[in-house]
Amino acid sequence: MRSFEELLEESSRIHGHLCAGQVLGARMAMVGCREVGIDEPKGSKKLLVYVEIDRCATDAIQAVTGCSLGKRSLKFLDYGKMAATFLNLESRRAVRVLALDEARSLIGAYAGEGSDPRDAAKKAYAVMPEESLFRTQAVTVPVAEEELPGARGNRVVCARCGEGINFRREVRRNGHVLCIPCAEGSDPFRYGNGNRRGPAAVLAVIGPSGSGKTTVIERLIPELSARGYRVGTVKHHHGATPVAIDCNGKDSWRHRSAGAGAVALVSPSEFAFFQDLDGKERFQAVIELFDGFDLVLVEGFHSEPVPRIEIRRGLEKPAPLATQESPLIAVIGNEPSGQVRSPYVSSQHLKNPGRREGGGCKAERGIAPERTSAVREDASPKRQRSRRPLSMDQGQVPSFTSDEIRPLADLIEERLLSHPR
Repeated sequence: MRSFEELLEESSRIHGHLCAGQVLGARMAMVGCREVGIDEPKGSKKLLVYVEIDRCATDAIQAVTGCSLGKRSLKFLDYGKMAATFLNLESRRAVRVLALDEARSLIGAYAGEGSDPRDAAKKAYAVMPEESLFRTQAVTVPVAEEELPGARGNRVVCARCGEGINFRREVRRNGHVLCIPCAEGSDPFRYGNGNRRGPAAVLAVIGPSGSGKTTVIERLIPELSARGYRVGTVKHHHGATPVAIDCNGKDSWRHRSAGAGAVALVSPSEFAFFQDLDGKERFQAVIELFDGFDLVLVEGFHSEPVPRIEIRRGLEKPAPLATQESPLIAVIGNEPSGQVRSPYVSSQHLKNPGRREGGGCKAERGIAPERTSAVREDASPKRQRSRRPLSMDQGQVPSFTSDEIRPLADLIEERLLSHPR
């Protein structure tokens, strides 16, 4: 391997300047290569490097080793630590080299007093003994075949956004293939508010008893799930007596009967949580339990200020269940789809407390939304939906029949979820 001075000069030229991070990175790379038995890393196809920080030292490691993201020989682990792991793919020897925080306290001893702090760090890190600067530890690094340089993996397509996914980075959920951003809601550029989408959107399905609320929710769940959304539900229990879902005589029932204020029942595949509410409903607290979900469909809870769908089937004069704080976004009835009058559909009130920021739906931007027909090309990963315009006059809201679940889901997706693509 070339001398430290030669490697540092080349690294600094590539990086653009000489700094303490370059000194650390160059020395770290030299130590790592030596420990795994690679004398000249440049041009070698035996070296795989994992860096744990995206700072100056990483550029130095890349310059010294010749490893890079494009060659798939440099892997980035976003841990925020000044450390790197070096793996010899031939011998399987691997070491992790960590820059010690304690080395900072030794800068004065090796650089002399009175030096500029930045110059002092460069001087000290260049001459400080290796054992004072780094901790080197032998490690085991399992490497999947698709992680190797030159590996060719299968390409699949995300069922939600229609974009290609390589190297087995897909997530399979409810039988559907999704990319990581669509599965986790972690795409800051698509949703515009950081690395997560935030709380779940909430939509209430309301109507008199026996009007078909459960049936509508039951049909919406698979439709929205097929589009890649995580959907949860909340059912309002009107009775004054406790909910009978915990069997008399079971251990969890005995815990509650003994006076436990909350009981969790856990199995390898699911869990249930029971908590006494002292006669007070805590709607928002329940919604907050749906962490990581896109949408919570709520059956009932007429008084909660959330967007809602009203079922009017079989009613001659529907009750005014929507309010200014709880806007009506759709009506389900027996009549053919179209529009119905409602005093509470102003777009300025369509502010779901759980809705993600960024962009806004078309109604909020003053653009008439579109209603989609039930036509969809299921064979294509991108839903090719035939759209027909829906005029949204002030005071009117779309209406659907109970069989028009797909266009209803289109409207929910448009108003409350991320933009359909």
